[in-house]
Amino acid sequence: MKIKKKRITGIIALMILTLFFFAYQDVHESTPQINFPKDKLLETVDSLQEELTAYKERELIFLRHIGHEECIATAYLPIDSIEGRHSGISAIGTVTKSYVTVAVDPKVVPINSWIWIEGLGWWKAEDTGNAIRGKKIDLCVSTREEAMEFGVRKMKIKILK
Repeated sequence: MKIKKKRITGIIALMILTLFFFAYQDVHESTPQINFPKDKLLETVDSLQEELTAYKERELIFLRHIGHEECIATAYLPIDSIEGRHSGISAIGTVTKSYVTVAVDPKVVPINSWIWIEGLGWWKAEDTGNAIRGKKIDLCVSTREEAMEFGVRKMKIKILK
């Protein structure tokens, strides 16, 4: 038992000495000086400002939209296995995707356009429906429970050109 205690004590002492050694090395090493020419620094700042300006211009182009709309939103399933009403194919012939596809009235929202739905993000107008008339949208979700929980809500949307 004494041998084990001495061995453990020796290991702990060795670890403490190692820590002190590395701490001493860090304190006594000199920090390197960075000499960055002023003209290079100004060049870098100018380059970053140009990139930021270009980014802002792209963002403005991207966020141009037809207009803000307030609409009534509901949710539906891509394939309704209970009632068998939905085929899973959108009005434009694509496969409906949960959390991406939204059914719209083409007179209000152009088909195949992107819509920003406040609080829900980007959705694509790929589907229509008999009950979707005027300022009403129907969001494709994955489960009946989600659709029922979503219910009927007033939502603000932005329609991208």
